[in-house]
Amino acid sequence: MSNVAKTSTLRVILPKSLTERTVTALGPFGKADTQELVLSTGGMTTEIVVRYIKEYTKLRDEFGQTFRQLGIERQPESATPELSKLRTGYSEAEGLISEARGAFQKLQAELERVDRQVLDLEKQLASVEQIRATGFSYDEMTSMATGFRRILGRLPFKKLEPAQKALRALLKDGTIMSTGARKNDWVYLLVVTPTDEASQTLQTLLLYDFIQTEMPKLVGSSLEDVLTSWNSKKNALSQESESLGTRLDGLRKSLAGPLNRSTDQVEETLLVLRGSLRLGEGASVAHIFALLDKPAAPAILDTLQRDGVVEQD
Repeated sequence: MSNVAKTSTLRVILPKSLTERTVTALGPFGKADTQELVLSTGGMTTEIVVRYIKEYTKLRDEFGQTFRQLGIERQPESATPELSKLRTGYSEAEGLISEARGAFQKLQAELERVDRQVLDLEKQLASVEQIRATGFSYDEMTSMATGFRRILGRLPFKKLEPAQKALRALLKDGTIMSTGARKNDWVYLLVVTPTDEASQTLQTLLLYDFIQTEMPKLVGSSLEDVLTSWNSKKNALSQESESLGTRLDGLRKSLAGPLNRSTDQVEETLLVLRGSLRLGEGASVAHIFALLDKPAAPAILDTLQRDGVVEQD
């Protein structure tokens, strides 16, 4: 479950007679600590042990998903399993996962909401810059005269005159077309047309390769006022986003310890439960916890799995 690809952790239970051979084999890959252990499940039946193995395997996988989801680094350590409280331990671990995910998702959703608002404002600011490039004044584009619609866009300069003639023929004097800035082979147009004829006007312009420019909703006495207002909102939201990001990092740090410790408990519990089935209830075994600088060779892992039981991060 480790997020660090170049290192790995092994938890191993095997017969004590194989301890020296195993530690020697793992030596070139990193540090291995050993201790003696008597496997005991407190007299649980095989059926109960198998059931707990299934439950704790699922729990281990849930922890792995949580580490990935929250972006927390897995830092394995040795731990002592408490088989006397398997049920309560399972419930406590489930509760920890649920609380961690809930707190993280709530804060992350708030951050995403603020970031979307920043992105929307950036798009609006970009649209205003695009509007500026048309060559039309703020007053021309924001007149509040009722019963009319303004259509802004550009068309090929060579098609300007034919388009003007077509609109005059179709709509007589009800529609006014103003030309703005010219850029390369294109010219910007601002067309003011009666609202009930807007669709027909636009369809006519499209016949001459007209490309419409969406006009943002501008509220203010001038374009500069609009830009100042939007930039102020963007700066405030950006600061809020930075603050939420800091809080999210702090939450990760506060959750890292409890999540890592609980995961260690789950993995050690699985190791003992599986070991009791493999090597026998009451068996005296060696418990090896190995922090490896690089993953052990496949042949070594195969040998360990034949000799005993292995949990690997």
